[in-house]
Amino acid sequence: MAFINQGTLQTNGAPVLLSRIMTNSEAFTIGYSVKLASGFITAGTAGALVFGHVAGLGTEKGMPLNTTGVAGAEIGSFVGTYTNASDNQTVAKAKALCDVSKFTLYSASFETAIGTTTGSNLPGYFCDLDSAYDLDESDTTTTTMQYALHGVDPLNSAKALVNIYESQVFGV
Repeated sequence: MAFINQGTLQTNGAPVLLSRIMTNSEAFTIGYSVKLASGFITAGTAGALVFGHVAGLGTEKGMPLNTTGVAGAEIGSFVGTYTNASDNQTVAKAKALCDVSKFTLYSASFETAIGTTTGSNLPGYFCDLDSAYDLDESDTTTTTMQYALHGVDPLNSAKALVNIYESQVFGV
């Protein structure tokens, strides 16, 4: 499962959206955690600073992507996951619109059951990514990591509420 926006830690907060070109030949889904690598959006990985979470996908000119996977086409739309062309960085230039705010709260899943490791279901703990779409439950600790935990999601007891802690945009 991807990271699902559940609000903000600021009373007047809103997403902070930045659009960047995605890397070649990689699949992206709304809600994925991403980082910048060599100037392009790529899937987030454990231990790397977090750029943000994919909030939207579009062409270089901001138009919807089409279902055939031709990012340069400015018609149609897609549902689910979009895979970039092998020359996306230089030709198609499809972009990911990302929420980079450290104040956005997300409902996030772990790669295994929440609460298995001490702290994965408690506020005041931290954890890293397991993949671009879930957290590493066994990596939960009280020392700083990519995401700050805020306890169990009250709308889904199998998930935790988190926010970006180690940000590629705003620092730690």
